[in-house]
Amino acid sequence: MIKQLACLGLAMLPLAACGDDGGAVCEPAACTSQCLGTGYLGGACVGGSCQCSGHPGADADADADVPRDDGGGAEDAAAEEGGGWGSRCEETGEYSYIWIADTGEGKLSKLCTLDGVEVGRYWTSPQTTGGDPSRTSVNLHGDMVVTNREVSGGPSSVTKFAGLLEDCIDRNGDGTIQTSTGPTDVKPWGEDECMLWNSPLSGGSAIGARATAWDGTENAETGEGGFVWIGALTSNQVFKLDGDDGAILEQTRVTNSPYGGVIDGRGNFWVVGAMCTIGMCQLARVNTSALDTSYVTVPCGYGITADAQGRIWTSGRTLTGSCVNRHDPATATNTTYTAPGMTNFFRGLAVDGLGSVWVANTGGNVLQISEDTVELVHDVPGVGSSVVGVAIDFQHNVWAVAEESSHAAKINPTTYEVETFSVGSRPYTYSDMTGFQLRTVILL
Repeated sequence: MIKQLACLGLAMLPLAACGDDGGAVCEPAACTSQCLGTGYLGGACVGGSCQCSGHPGADADADADVPRDDGGGAEDAAAEEGGGWGSRCEETGEYSYIWIADTGEGKLSKLCTLDGVEVGRYWTSPQTTGGDPSRTSVNLHGDMVVTNREVSGGPSSVTKFAGLLEDCIDRNGDGTIQTSTGPTDVKPWGEDECMLWNSPLSGGSAIGARATAWDGTENAETGEGGFVWIGALTSNQVFKLDGDDGAILEQTRVTNSPYGGVIDGRGNFWVVGAMCTIGMCQLARVNTSALDTSYVTVPCGYGITADAQGRIWTSGRTLTGSCVNRHDPATATNTTYTAPGMTNFFRGLAVDGLGSVWVANTGGNVLQISEDTVELVHDVPGVGSSVVGVAIDFQHNVWAVAEESSHAAKINPTTYEVETFSVGSRPYTYSDMTGFQLRTVILL
């Protein structure tokens, strides 16, 4: 199927698409999503119209019309061609993945947390090596978005990937899902059929998009619905994106230069500001319904997460060391663990739902903090060089991302044994990389 549509005076233009009403203003994110969803490899607004490009040459069918479980479907064909995803997650059917941005090379690594096998590696933006990906967020269904920050030669953007092979799109209609099967199998941009959409956030330049979070309103069974919230450091904008197609639905502004973000399960998007690293730390609380904003002061911030009681946890550097802070919005109080000395630089953190909060320290260790008392329980050394973020998997193991070591470390929360698994160059992610926070802690 090649589109031949008359759109804004461009009669019978091949590879062109326009809005349903033919006269609407072209919206870049919707254009890209529409083109990708109908079998093309990209789309752009040209002269007010949406023009699709790079059609593979076969009819596109989002459902592929091929059974996936009888030996002849798209999922089986992908496994036969590329060896499948070859991990315990695939063998057992147990969904448990971690998505880590390989910032140094513009890619994304997907690892099975059961065995550490990297089952996929993907470009995150049309700018490939210049994409600068960082924060990732996983929704209740297992789909994931990654945000591209200071993109070289293009706008900051958000890209969505399907978590399950059955949700990928057979764009060329060949009955096979063309997708990465591991770190050496990276498809050209736009050709990986598990990439669902890419949504640019500005007209042509990077705006430092960083804070990233799904809101948890999507259907956990189908993945449909839900919204993605994004905060941009440079422009101070906050965006609400449609989880199905990446369209920008609403925007507002904050004043604290968004750096990280979390949804609290109570209708608020909390944003930690970039100025926290020099002792001027404010959290912005954006009401996701009314879009009004209030601010609270905390002693430190870099990483941010929320617990089941709606308390907001931050960690980061202070003027004399580092701290972990628990802010209770109900009482407007802060409870803080402080570590003096500038050799400490606390970064990302995660709540495990079992009474502990785990905190990354750039120096190479991960701290276990009591959720109840906000006191140090244990210090796990030997995690890697420049530890930037942590996440919890669905077996309650702790994962840490070590930027300079280019690996992910898996920590047993009982024995504190550390295993490491290689990923791409200079990984830099410290958000809800597994979806555990949203699914089992925040939305209890």
